[in-house]
Amino acid sequence: MDFLDRLGDRDRERLLAVASTVRLARGEYLIRRGERGGDFYRLVEGELEVIDSRQQPAVVLDVIARGQMVGEMGFLNEQARTADVRAGETSVCQRWDRPALLRVLEADSPFAASFYRALAGLAVDRSRTITTTAMMGALAGGRSGGSESAAQQARVLAGRVKQMFAEAEPLIRRDRAAAQQRVLTGLHGFQAAVDSALTPLGRGDQLAAGAELARELHAYVMRSHLGEFANDTGDRRVGHHETISHIAGHHPQGDGPLGEMIDGWLLDLPTARALRERRALAAQLMAEALPEVRPARVLAVGANSGCLLAAELDRLGRVGGEIVCVDGSREALEAVDAALKDRPRSIRLRLMLSDMALLATGRGRLGHLGLPPQDVIVVDGLIEYLPERVVVALLQDLAGQLAPAGRVVLTAMAAAPDDLIFRHLLAWPMIRRTVPTLRDVLRAGGLGEVSTYEAGSAGLVASAGRNA
Repeated sequence: MDFLDRLGDRDRERLLAVASTVRLARGEYLIRRGERGGDFYRLVEGELEVIDSRQQPAVVLDVIARGQMVGEMGFLNEQARTADVRAGETSVCQRWDRPALLRVLEADSPFAASFYRALAGLAVDRSRTITTTAMMGALAGGRSGGSESAAQQARVLAGRVKQMFAEAEPLIRRDRAAAQQRVLTGLHGFQAAVDSALTPLGRGDQLAAGAELARELHAYVMRSHLGEFANDTGDRRVGHHETISHIAGHHPQGDGPLGEMIDGWLLDLPTARALRERRALAAQLMAEALPEVRPARVLAVGANSGCLLAAELDRLGRVGGEIVCVDGSREALEAVDAALKDRPRSIRLRLMLSDMALLATGRGRLGHLGLPPQDVIVVDGLIEYLPERVVVALLQDLAGQLAPAGRVVLTAMAAAPDDLIFRHLLAWPMIRRTVPTLRDVLRAGGLGEVSTYEAGSAGLVASAGRNA
C-alpha cells in the first residue's frame, strides 16, 4: 500500500508540499549503514535495494517498490541506519528533511495526528509481513526470509541481467566483439551470483526464486538454440537426441547475435562441457572393452547411446559385429541411423523400438527382445534422471544381458556450480551423484570390477563387468 494512500487529501497535499526530490543513478546509495537516522524517503520511480554490504558479494535483503517508504523509523528515533539502501536502477525519490517536517507537524496538530497514525499503521503492516515471512521460511526449511523474499532477490538478479542485455544490443551493431565480451562477462557473473544466492536456501525458497528467474528471463533464454530445445514442451525435451546433438556439436546458434551469444554461454557452462567430455570418454571405454579376435555385440540403450558410438566406428569396423540400439522413438532411431551412416560393412545395425519408460522404471525387461549375450552395453544420459532404486533395477536387467567377460559403460553427472541454471532456466533437473555413490549403485545392480572416471568438472563415467 502506498504510504500516501493512508492520508486524507488535505494531509497528503500538506506532506507533499514540504518534500524535495532526490535522483539516483543505478548503484548509487541513498542511505548508508551506520549513518544517523533522520530524513525519510518515498520511492516515486525505479527500484531500491536494501542490502547487507558486510557480506561479499552483498546480500539483497529487500526490494523497495514504487510508493513505499524507507528510513521512516530513523525519522522517529534518529538511531543509526541498520542497512544500506541503493538504487537497483535509475530512481527518483521524495525526501522529507526531519527538522523541516517537525516544524510543520508542531504547527498543525490535526496533520500531526494523521501523519503519526499513518506511520503507526505502516509499522504494524511491516511487522505482520516480517512475522509471516519468517514463518513461511521456517516451514520451507529456508535460511533466508521466506519465498517472497527469495523471489524478490531473484527479480533483482534477473533485472541486472536484463539491463545488461539492453545495454549490449545497441553495442552489437557498433562493436560486436566488445558486446560479446560484455554479455559473456555479465552472464558468468550472473551464474556465480545465482549459485551464491540460491544454494543456501531451503527447498521452498529455492523453488520460488528459481521460478521467478525462469519467468523473468524466459524470453531471453528462448532466443538461444539450447534454451529453445530445453524449454520445448513437445518431443524435443531435455535429454532428447536433438538437444544433446546441439551440445555435442558446440556451434552456438540463436535468434540474432544476442541469442547466439547466450547460446554460446550456455554451451560453455560446466554441465554442457561435461556432457561432451563424458561422451568422448565413454566411447573410448566402450572401444577398449571390445573383443579383439571375434565380432562384437554392442547394445546401446537409448538413442543418445547409439549416437555416441559414431566416435569409434573405425575401431568397431576392425572387429566387426552387430550394434543394437533400443529406443522408444522412431525419430530417435532414425537419428542413430543417420549418425552411423558411415559405418563399415562389417558392422550390422539393428534398430529396435521398445518402451524406454517401462525399461527405465524397472517395469520392462531387455530379455523380451531375445538378444544374445552382449560384449558391451552403453548407457549414456539416462541415469541422471532416475532415483537409486530404479537405477539398481535397470542395472540388474543389464547385468543379465552381459556375456561373461562383457562390460557396461554408463555415464552420470556430478555436482556443478551451474546446476541451478540448468534446473531453472533450462527446465533441466538432474540427479547428481558422487563417485562413491555411483560405485555403490553399480555394485547393488549386480556389477563388479567397477572402474569410475571423472570427465571434466561435472561428468562421471563408469565401466563395470558381471559380478562373479
